[in-house]
Amino acid sequence: MERKKFIAQVAIAVVLYVLISLILEKEYSSGIIFREVRDGLVFGLVYALFLWIWHRVKSGKKSQDE
Repeated sequence: MERKKFIAQVAIAVVLYVLISLILEKEYSSGIIFREVRDGLVFGLVYALFLWIWHRVKSGKKSQDE
């Protein structure tokens, strides 16, 4: 997987997570924004790990099929 594509997917996922969380929270104090950004970064880390593992498994199956 291209590194730029991978980083873009994770960054977009984090931004969407934070935006949706703030919209659902309906409160915009600095503490809540900080908490949602922190949670978004944790989500991004987990999502990046998932994408990396998925890519490794997917590319492993391709090499086994050949």
